[in-house]
Amino acid sequence: MELKALVVDLDGSVYHGDQLIEKADEALNLLQKSYKILYLTNNSTGTRADFARKLEHLGIPCQKDQIISSGYAAARYLKEQYEGSSVYLIGEHGLKQELLEEGLHLCATGPCDIVLIGLDNDFNYEKMNIALSHLLKGAILIATNTDPVLITKGAIVPGAGALVASIEAASGKKAMVTGKPSAFITDLIVTTLRVKPHEILIIGDNLQTDILMGIKSGMRTALVLTGVSKLSDIEHFQIRPDYIFKSIAEVPLRLAEGRDNQSSSPLSDEKGRESSVEK
Repeated sequence: MELKALVVDLDGSVYHGDQLIEKADEALNLLQKSYKILYLTNNSTGTRADFARKLEHLGIPCQKDQIISSGYAAARYLKEQYEGSSVYLIGEHGLKQELLEEGLHLCATGPCDIVLIGLDNDFNYEKMNIALSHLLKGAILIATNTDPVLITKGAIVPGAGALVASIEAASGKKAMVTGKPSAFITDLIVTTLRVKPHEILIIGDNLQTDILMGIKSGMRTALVLTGVSKLSDIEHFQIRPDYIFKSIAEVPLRLAEGRDNQSSSPLSDEKGRESSVEK
């Protein structure tokens, strides 16, 4: 099966915080010679331009239109489904900017149609109380993602999902999610790349977002063991990637081997999945 494009998760797959994962730059510079590449992140704190600049700084050429963030996905979703609505935002500058670029109207204490939650390092009781007030008056609850934690600079910190859970508990409403692993962001990926799902390989460190999304949408999937998920999690969650790599640095060689010998069967483990991890 020919691959035409790669969707590459950022946090935990390409870098940790500001620290590049070893040889990720070399791997991606090789891969972009053979495939379309789209970078994907559930982090809504920065704009797509911010993430592109970060990759450039780390030695990975990237344009803004190669980035899909959960913030951008949320803005696109609201523009398509709720254009003209007012949005109470819990989030940071990146999410706010993506909303404004799509022409969406932000509200504060006045009547608000939607409560949108992304990662917010200044989240507090007052913001929770305002959000609850809007929701009890009929506002719709939307979340960029429900990731419970983030791995950054060697530390595990609360993710947007922790904020979302508190407001879901208070309001009794369930948030609609626009980021990974939602069907909306999947459709956005396919539309942006202009290829069929089975022609895409998604590479990520999280079984419950990156890999699950890929499986549900018919993409090929590759788990890298440099972030959230461990080998033991595969059995625990019963989510099985097509490939398992120690890091993204291994991907170019393995894909090249596949192109050079497409008629032969992949090296498989007992579950029928290809793996470069020693048993």
